[in-house]
Amino acid sequence: MGTNSILIVDDALESRLILRRMLGANGYDKIHEADGAAATFTFFGLDAEGVGVPRDNLDLDLILLDIVMPDIDGIELCRRLKSHEQLRDIPVIMVTADNTDDSLRTVFDLGVADYIQKPVKQVELCARVKAALRLKREMDRRRDLTNALEEANRRLQRMALVDGLTGIANRRNFDDFLDREWRRCQRDGQPIAICLFDIDYFKLYNDSFGHLQGDEVLKQVATALQQVASRPGDLVARFGGEEFVFVLSGSDQEGAQLVVQRAIEKIRELAVLHPQSPVNEHLTVSCGISAVRPHPGLYPNLLLDCADKALYEAKQIRNNQVVTLLPPGPEDQAPRK
Repeated sequence: MGTNSILIVDDALESRLILRRMLGANGYDKIHEADGAAATFTFFGLDAEGVGVPRDNLDLDLILLDIVMPDIDGIELCRRLKSHEQLRDIPVIMVTADNTDDSLRTVFDLGVADYIQKPVKQVELCARVKAALRLKREMDRRRDLTNALEEANRRLQRMALVDGLTGIANRRNFDDFLDREWRRCQRDGQPIAICLFDIDYFKLYNDSFGHLQGDEVLKQVATALQQVASRPGDLVARFGGEEFVFVLSGSDQEGAQLVVQRAIEKIRELAVLHPQSPVNEHLTVSCGISAVRPHPGLYPNLLLDCADKALYEAKQIRNNQVVTLLPPGPEDQAPRK
């Protein structure tokens, strides 16, 4: 019991002393007092009207609140306290000499846990306090459980959308993002580009240095690419294996080519030695670019297919190359006469 913290709010000193003595006799020794609304607001770190942000690390389990007080009565004080989300779950027991139906209906409509009629009897007080504290513990337990479940769900959602090795978007994330941005660009009349990257002769690198070192290189490449495509409408994703992909919303062919050149320069700055590569002593990438202004009859998978074909052509040429292949425009799909 001694670990429970209780706030007594009553303008009458004698009433506060009686409640404190009754609670103390039953082992409740963490008792705070306030002689009215102003002192209560100060206790919670609010201004004189009860406005503001309650202070952090509030150690409070229960409020015993008298109804009849000058200036701001207990009902209005309770209403103002419960308007703050941080204070809403603290149980309130109203202490009142008025047990009429209208009075009780008013206090329970505020969401109070219970009420005690004056003059207060010790047995009744402690029984109702014990029940309210039990309710508070259950509410805290459920809140903690809910928070833990929500955090676990957030982690699962992140895991479902993030590549476990590199920490960037995974293929599922890429598919969802491309579909969403495609529809947005089509609606706004904006272009969109896909850039597919493949690390040249990565199998030879793994054969020479091992898969652990290869994984480190994949992480470095992912970080370098993220530094280039960082606008809100951009996405960097691991496409699979040693392949990475950009989605560049609002970028046409020329804009995508400029971004790719910056990406290639970033990878060059990594200066990862690749002695087995026949094209360069350092790690290089090849890239396939495709860009289009979405229009009816054209779908995202066609844009991706064009970027994939462009990458294949770049690899066939000699690696360490960039090739652009554009999908058909609306005029290419018009019926021929």
